[in-house]
Amino acid sequence: MSNAPPQRRMMRTVCAHRLMTGIPMESLTVPATLESLAQISAFVGEATQRAGLDEHAAWQVELAVDEAATNIIQHGYDPGKPGIIELTWRIENNRLIITLRDYGRRFNPDDVPPPDLSSPLEERQPGGLGLYLMNRLMDQVRFDFDDANGNLLTMVKEILPRVQAHEFRLSGRLDAVGTATALAPVHRAIADGAEYVLLDFDDVTFLSSTALRSLLLARKELLERNGELRLCNLRPQVREVFELTGFTRIFAIHSSRNEALAAFGQEHA
Repeated sequence: MSNAPPQRRMMRTVCAHRLMTGIPMESLTVPATLESLAQISAFVGEATQRAGLDEHAAWQVELAVDEAATNIIQHGYDPGKPGIIELTWRIENNRLIITLRDYGRRFNPDDVPPPDLSSPLEERQPGGLGLYLMNRLMDQVRFDFDDANGNLLTMVKEILPRVQAHEFRLSGRLDAVGTATALAPVHRAIADGAEYVLLDFDDVTFLSSTALRSLLLARKELLERNGELRLCNLRPQVREVFELTGFTRIFAIHSSRNEALAAFGQEHA
């Protein structure tokens, strides 16, 4: 085990690399203690904001870094002898690259068995979930080890271009009387070339089969031009109509507006 760099390095710096190349890049060095997690979270939050990540992708990055830092804090150093964690982030080639370096015990991810996600909860063995989450949440995860330079974890999140969605907030009763008026702007937008359409059902109190047919037509029109229709904020009684008719298997339904917006362009809808 190598010696940790002097404590005077426990500071935040704007790297000279940024000044020379114009690539946004910053670093942070903190004690490897649980009290540092809030500071690490703020550091990562600035990184995801600078990268322009949506709320869901930003949450994925924050959770992955939190899991990595917690593993270092709890397993990397001897109890009562916390070392340090050196973090950096940079934005390069449409990627957010985050590194964590520590000088504790060498960690080999191949020694960690995958978590048991299928057995009953009372039979599952603890461990492995943090590494599993990191690999699921990030696009790349790499571990490097060096006796002189410590353990280096590099995680990469691809910065995907945001799509411009047309949003419509529906309200009231979507029945045989109200459906045509409520969805007319939606059909006009699709006819005018809209590719991504989000319908917010937060204020919809009633939905009939007439509305379902109109929604199916809108979805068909969008699919013909490789577009997407997504729905969000369905009240329980409205969602029940989709469930009873099996339309939850047809429509992309999301619990929130932000979740729906983040999904556009990521998967078929």
